[in-house]
Amino acid sequence: MGRRPKPDSPPAARGVTAATMPDSFAHIAAVIDGGGQIMLGTMKPIVGAAVAHDGKKTLVMLKRKHSEPVDQLLRRLDAAVATAKATGLRVDEINKPNSDVSYEL
Repeated sequence: MGRRPKPDSPPAARGVTAATMPDSFAHIAAVIDGGGQIMLGTMKPIVGAAVAHDGKKTLVMLKRKHSEPVDQLLRRLDAAVATAKATGLRVDEINKPNSDVSYEL
């Protein structure tokens, strides 16, 4: 018999999956269920990045606003995924137009 995770274990150890996400994150869940990935955190040199990748291309690249709660960042990410899917265009708050530096995942 396998070990059961402790109640204070990280969410992944407790079995939090796209299927157990709140309905308010339906677009994020669809990316995950479709074989894509969601990344949150520091992706040097960007601190506070939120990225959605569908397994083929990057759909969304957001930068966390000063003092923005993580749940609000996730809501913005979910809405941006919906926008990217509906328009076919990437939502990008990280890359600056006319810059020689470009970030891509």
